[in-house]
Amino acid sequence: MKTSTVYGAALRALAFAGLALMLRGGEAQAQNFTEEHILLLIDRSGSMQAVRPSTGRTRFADAITRARTYSLLPSALPRSYAVWTFEGTTYVKAQDFASAKVTIATLAKLAVGNGVTPLAYAVCDAVDELLQHEPGVEARKVVHLVSDGEENSTPPGTLCHGPSSTTAWPNLAVDSWQWKVRNMLKTGDPLRDSAAPFRLVFDVDVFANQLTFAGSGEPVREDSGTERPEESMSATLPPAYLAFLSGVSTASGGTYMPISDTSPMPVYGDTNQDYCVDGTDYNLVLSNYGHRVPPANPAADVNGDRVVDYADYSIVVNNQGTGCRTKPPTFEQ
Repeated sequence: MKTSTVYGAALRALAFAGLALMLRGGEAQAQNFTEEHILLLIDRSGSMQAVRPSTGRTRFADAITRARTYSLLPSALPRSYAVWTFEGTTYVKAQDFASAKVTIATLAKLAVGNGVTPLAYAVCDAVDELLQHEPGVEARKVVHLVSDGEENSTPPGTLCHGPSSTTAWPNLAVDSWQWKVRNMLKTGDPLRDSAAPFRLVFDVDVFANQLTFAGSGEPVREDSGTERPEESMSATLPPAYLAFLSGVSTASGGTYMPISDTSPMPVYGDTNQDYCVDGTDYNLVLSNYGHRVPPANPAADVNGDRVVDYADYSIVVNNQGTGCRTKPPTFEQ
């Protein structure tokens, strides 16, 4: 028996009624966004060559798959995507803002590199790019970062160059690169903090542990291409760095996804991170349907657009059984 017959038409009617109520109350339009501008910022530094034991693929290959899936997620608002990669002491603008179809083709052409990680430089310039893109449009602006390493090569004199913070999130040291990146996402100015909400959303997918190259026993190293020595990568990313990424992402209204090399890739629609899209995820979306985030549970907002709606419902329904050891019941839309 299909689970949809158990839940019945009543729950589906309730879901649509919730959406209608939300729209009548104007809740979904609280910020009056008419579209979304998303900049996919993908790390192509040397450590992204590491092979993940759980998939047998490189981090970079899995990062591209993740970005491709993300760009295909349905959303209530029209979305346009830009694609940048970063490595060494700079970044490359692989694609200006375009449709999901164009973005998929661009992602398929990208290749991993060998260099170090100018993360602060790339993030801050990505923010600047987003703020300058169609400034007269009421758009939700998103930096979607996919990375596996710490900032280590932002050039001196650029927007967010600075030492590492000597204090942990949220009490970041003034003039540290973390302080500047946070300020840039919040105000558009690396040197200005504000009590106002973040101007941009910071989504983060981070490969949180670092391993040796498969079969070699050699540590992953990144060649700076300068007089600096190679960077030997540690076994795990420092907790303070992960706390910074998680803290900024959460504070900006974004999603934070740590990815372990020894675990499967996350699945969109898996709201409780058990790597299986099943009835638990279905029920969570239904119980939050028709509400903004907050007060709705952020986990139910599968596509990260801050409202639990038919797009999230569709993702969960269409991904039923993904990642599950035994196929769960299916759901009819």
